Amino acid sequence: MGKIGSLLDKLSRPKGDRLIWLIVFVLLSVSIIEVFSASSRQTFGKASYLNPIMAHMVHASFGVVAIYLCHIMKRFGYRALSMLLILGSLAGLAFLCVKGMHSDKAERWIDLGFFQLQPSEFAKLAVVLIVSQMLSKLERADRLSQIRTFGKIMALTAVVCLMIVMENLSTAILIFFVVVALMIFGGIYWKYMTYLTVSLAAFCLLAIFLFKSVPPQTIRDCRLLPARTVTWQARVLDFFDQDEQYSAAEYARKVAPDKTQETHARIAVATSAIFGKLPGNSDQRDYLQEANSDFIFAIIIEEMGMAGALVIMAAYVLLFLRVGRIVVRCKNRGQLTDAYMAAGIGLLLVTQAFLNMSVAVGLGPVTGQPLPLVSKGGSSMLMSGIAVGILLGISSSVEDEEQHVQSVQEDLDGNETETIDC
Repeated sequence: MGKIGSLLDKLSRPKGDRLIWLIVFVLLSVSIIEVFSASSRQTFGKASYLNPIMAHMVHASFGVVAIYLCHIMKRFGYRALSMLLILGSLAGLAFLCVKGMHSDKAERWIDLGFFQLQPSEFAKLAVVLIVSQMLSKLERADRLSQIRTFGKIMALTAVVCLMIVMENLSTAILIFFVVVALMIFGGIYWKYMTYLTVSLAAFCLLAIFLFKSVPPQTIRDCRLLPARTVTWQARVLDFFDQDEQYSAAEYARKVAPDKTQETHARIAVATSAIFGKLPGNSDQRDYLQEANSDFIFAIIIEEMGMAGALVIMAAYVLLFLRVGRIVVRCKNRGQLTDAYMAAGIGLLLVTQAFLNMSVAVGLGPVTGQPLPLVSKGGSSMLMSGIAVGILLGISSSVEDEEQHVQSVQEDLDGNETETIDC
């Protein structure tokens, strides 16, 4: 019984970086409060106003369970998990591609009845984990190893991004950005990375030029382009359009009717003050279509003010700093995969967070990226939970190995002292 009790005590005691645990607690607490407040639009005229928040709390519970289960895994568990995620997400994306071709529109979710599964959310994390494992086997000084690793990474990323881009361009761009950053961090030759960066920059500039010069109707009539190309064009043009040329009255008359989400998000930010209107008192939540997901940060600012916004931003910055600390502590060759996985996960979560926040305050085009551990959405919450759990598991492994090295060193020092005394 003593051994069983000791085992249960070890399993029940959270492992890993305690500050990351605190960040998770803060973000989930804000999530429950603000999603409940921002869901009023969904409950208007219905018998129960608790259904959205109850569903969100169930999803948040899934996220917490994922954090716990992943943070007690070992390295081989992360390898098996990455294979399960990549195979499952590819199967899900393939299903959505086939379904989209039959329905003639982009599909993002698979309706499981009790859960809306979004494969692209899990594909993001899966690609990061697989690429990290590929980079850990890279021989930096070996040209053949460089070519093979670069080719494998680009092939995997291209397949996943091509399957995602039709239904979610921003997710494909996010995946590509994180993979490029990981390859730079992992030691892929600068020559390859320069070619890739220049090619991507040229493609983006060409796309922007075409969007600004080709009429939307021409793009709509072109059967070779995806149906969402017109949506991408509208968002790019909206972002590059200089709203400062309009007076308040002209903006309300000419621009606001076509940019309702951005307009109400800016009103939420502009009327927030330092400490906001307090939770439950948002005015713009009833006008924002995605108030509890894509534009949750605008509602946070409106209700918690600039002080609350700074707390949320500081939480993600602190998370990134703690990830950097974990990466630095992965010192030996056996911990390379851990270092790359931690770096990729940290970059994925924090970049996605600041994309979401930049959209809410008008600093970027509408992307549809949820705020990790805050926005409503079962797939996003579960993916974030798995990602954070892996971070905590890596942190725990690093701490255990440091303690083992320290104990071995103390034993050696003790043996040397006894030898000298003899």
